[in-house]
Amino acid sequence: MSQHDTTDQPVPPEAVLFQAEAPASAAYREAWTATGAPRDHWQPLLQTFSGRGEELLAQRQEKVDRMRHEDGATFNPFDDADAQEMAWALDMLPLPITAREWATLEAGVLQRARLLEMVLADVHGPQQLVHQGLLPPEMLFANPAFFHACHGIQPTAYRFLPYYAVDLYRAADGSFRVIRDYGSCPAGLGYALENRIVISRVFASLYHETRVQRLAPFFHNLHQGFTMRAGLRREDPTIVILSPGPDHLLYFEHALLSRYLGYPLVESQDLTVRNGRVYLKKLADLEPVESIFRHIPDEESDPFTLRRETINGVAGLIQAAREGNIDLANPIGSRFIDTPALPLFLSGISRHLSGKELLLDHHPAWWCGSAEGYRQVEGRREELELIPAFARGERRAEQVAPLPSAPYAWLGREPLSPSTVPAWEAGRIVNRPVMLRLFACAVDGGFTVLPGGLAITATTAEELLSGHPERQYSKDIWVLADRPVEPFSLMEGLESVTEFRRSSDLPSRVADHLLWLGRYLERAEGLIRLLRALYRRLGSETQSRNLPELPFLFALLQARNPLAGKEMDPVLPSFADWDEQLHSTLYRREKPESVVALLQRVQDAARHVRDRLSMDSWQVLNRLGHFSDSSGGDALEHLDDTLFILSAFSGLAMESMTRGFGWRFLDMGRRMERAMNQTDLLQISLQQVCGAGRNGLEALLEVADSSMTYRARYRTTFQLAPVLDLLVVDESNPKSLAFQLNQLAGHIEQLPQQSDRRFSSPEERLALEMLTAVRLLNLSGLNCGVAIVEHLELPVFLEKMKANLLDFAQHVTAHYLSRVPTTPHFSMILAEGEHVLPDHP
Repeated sequence: MSQHDTTDQPVPPEAVLFQAEAPASAAYREAWTATGAPRDHWQPLLQTFSGRGEELLAQRQEKVDRMRHEDGATFNPFDDADAQEMAWALDMLPLPITAREWATLEAGVLQRARLLEMVLADVHGPQQLVHQGLLPPEMLFANPAFFHACHGIQPTAYRFLPYYAVDLYRAADGSFRVIRDYGSCPAGLGYALENRIVISRVFASLYHETRVQRLAPFFHNLHQGFTMRAGLRREDPTIVILSPGPDHLLYFEHALLSRYLGYPLVESQDLTVRNGRVYLKKLADLEPVESIFRHIPDEESDPFTLRRETINGVAGLIQAAREGNIDLANPIGSRFIDTPALPLFLSGISRHLSGKELLLDHHPAWWCGSAEGYRQVEGRREELELIPAFARGERRAEQVAPLPSAPYAWLGREPLSPSTVPAWEAGRIVNRPVMLRLFACAVDGGFTVLPGGLAITATTAEELLSGHPERQYSKDIWVLADRPVEPFSLMEGLESVTEFRRSSDLPSRVADHLLWLGRYLERAEGLIRLLRALYRRLGSETQSRNLPELPFLFALLQARNPLAGKEMDPVLPSFADWDEQLHSTLYRREKPESVVALLQRVQDAARHVRDRLSMDSWQVLNRLGHFSDSSGGDALEHLDDTLFILSAFSGLAMESMTRGFGWRFLDMGRRMERAMNQTDLLQISLQQVCGAGRNGLEALLEVADSSMTYRARYRTTFQLAPVLDLLVVDESNPKSLAFQLNQLAGHIEQLPQQSDRRFSSPEERLALEMLTAVRLLNLSGLNCGVAIVEHLELPVFLEKMKANLLDFAQHVTAHYLSRVPTTPHFSMILAEGEHVLPDHP
């Protein structure tokens, strides 16, 4: 262990960093005994952190925050697509649990998972628990979490609860009690993984010396469970993670699990049900899906059978499950175990089914639907919290109708008094209430529990139950082993690979977002280069009236970003005019073609394909968010920094992405946008560039990012014909129009064809037509004299090229991609004047 992580000496008396005040109540203290002595399993942590001091700890917390930000660990508050994403709050101080305590917790969670799975099997089958009086009829027939449409469905391998989570807290006597169970979309597993990744890096030496149990074996078991159940239908099953999409509260978790487990991350529009089978809609064909790791609520899973107004579900999914053609984790209807009143009946059910008492008690509560429960709650109305019996939500007694109106719909619950734990907050150590979220998954013959999980803290006990993550903090749970921990990896040996694979298909939705990611990237880069050329001249020591290229550059800017409601001098704008125009083009979010708006579109498109981007690529794009916070600084510096970030991503995409369909659509987007931008640039340039002479041609080359190539070839001679040759016809110049068309033609040839046909598709014909036209273009004799007025071939060529590029984009969309008005990029198509074609036959 390094000298920075711990010492061999006990905590010195003068180390008062952790000597926080005693809690106001008699709550159990995780780190300290009743006499104030540190607990044995906490001593290594206390020694390590006390030895560092507040300043060094603050630096470590900053590192934790920075790593979390670079990984993009965020959540979208309240499922609001327009709200600013908030960072996932991670406290650097972990919560250690001894091997002995963990054995008790693990046994209790395993018992509870098995019992709840039997309850689900019964309520969706014979319903003997109701007939025998172990569950009141209201628990089923007045419970919105019980779906009649799911009754009688037998899931694959008869596993009604493949994935389970439970919230617990430690009571004053040191015992653990259950607060609530999760069967429908248990959340937090991905954040627990992220916490472990970050904390184990920041405190690597301490982590390894402390013998913390690894998380990877649990994910291996989770994967094995999926492949076993899905493999009952096909030897090489397709397993997908179904997410509501990037606007969901916990999308980061869905993307992280997708990347870690290697399952495609899909949305509802990617799936379809045909003849009772679920298929993934890909570019080339429909691919059968055998298993779905579901992260959308039960009630939104199938709009045909359940909630028709939802846009997240897959129509026909329940029928596919009824026919036994799909494995769902968890099966639709598993939300029943989330019912707040259900834990009150589990003790009796456990005794009846297994003859054993529950190892984990539930938090004290009483159901008002029973006579005894009603009397208890009515007699203690001022002490107890009154909450819904069948739905999540916190409601105080004074906020609800009188009990006699519908007593069965309410629970009376004692206030929560959880244990406290040291937490880092605002540069100091404080005591905070804590609860634990633990996870279990089905394995052959039973369940296994994740040796760790999420420890959640908040300022008050009430906020632990509030369901508002922006008011909570998380900790990594360290389950300590009593023997050395062996390394473990999810990767298996090559003997399990049946055949080599060189390429993979992808959903059309993913291709759509990658295409537009490329277009937005190129659109932003082109605007930034133009703005940079303007700022360099306006910030030079040369006066504006001595810069003949300025009107030309402003004409380019006005063509792309007109200043609404204001006429500008066509020759040379005033200082106030150009200052307002440039600032607006940089920082006004409501202006759709401003830099900050385009960068936001880049990030939005990237969020939709987050699972397809490497961590390096995501961390690069994540830095674009700083641009909106930079409006008070030096604009030219901001443009240079942003262009550097965009170039870094382009380099990663070129050097790191495999040349599959994903890369092709990303690059096609860039090539289409660059070709369109170059065409617009040249159309405006032909009208004004010659008026600025050499300066105008030099500015044109700078905006087109071709100055170095031109100077290497022609030294200091600036003439129109060689400039246009470089920007239009030269296929060796990666910025030329010909280069873009050549790349587009190559990409189209490699895309999948939906049928064997003798003739080329419309997009193939257009690509060949445009490439041939640019190769046949004659620029000889073109100069800034009278010849440019008489040379009509180039303006006609550019106008025709612009129309063909728009047609090409339409045909690619119609042939390969799904386009509906709800698609995020639909408004951009309408803004460009593109029209939506029907699906390609």
